[in-house]
Amino acid sequence: TVNGTRSFFIAMNMQGEIFDDPKVRQAAAHAVDKNLIIDKILEGNAVRIEGILSPDAFGASKLPAYEYDPEKSKALLAEAGYPDGVDVTMDVQGSYKETAEAVASLLTKAGFRTKIAVGEGAQLSAKWRTKGEPKSGDMFFTSWGNGSLDPHGIFTPTHRTNDRGNSAGYSNPELDALLDAAAIELDTDNRAAMYSEAEAIINADLPYVYLWVPQDIYGVSKRLSGWKPSADSRINLHDACVE
Repeated sequence: TVNGTRSFFIAMNMQGEIFDDPKVRQAAAHAVDKNLIIDKILEGNAVRIEGILSPDAFGASKLPAYEYDPEKSKALLAEAGYPDGVDVTMDVQGSYKETAEAVASLLTKAGFRTKIAVGEGAQLSAKWRTKGEPKSGDMFFTSWGNGSLDPHGIFTPTHRTNDRGNSAGYSNPELDALLDAAAIELDTDNRAAMYSEAEAIINADLPYVYLWVPQDIYGVSKRLSGWKPSADSRINLHDACVE
């Protein structure tokens, strides 16, 4: 096994009336028991994330964790004006329905009475990822792939204002400027520091509930030597040898 190239997360519509409040977004983050889902649904084959980047990506850094705490979720919802909880709908593609239902049950226990709405991929992309268009849903269980493991391929489209993968409708001029500067920075140390700073910003702002990166699983012959799986999904056979 090796960490894969796709980050899973739940977009929270920051242009709506519910998730424009940071306390509600924090409540959602504390409502999801990532470790439980990884263990029971994904059979241990994933690594949790607290930001958009895979642990193997350039510029990835250790971030504060939003640990599972349903009572804290309920308290935050009460502070935000929802003492009796709130009704939400979470969109998802059919292939992830089972996992989304498990997440929805955890959200419901923490005060987010969550209904799952299964949609077709193109329809959900039109609803949530039409560039510059306002969002109309509550939550969207989705993911974004990044085979290069360079943050520009996943961070910018999902978080830059009005970009093609910004399902949350998130907008932060400070972050936009940081992502634009990092995209053209030639010094690798400076560039890594920029993305670490950017991850700290989104970890605090929480436009998404950042979930996990599933692991890729390979079956390998005992006769094979000189090869191991790569986190960028490439199968590099330059040094591979079959005895």
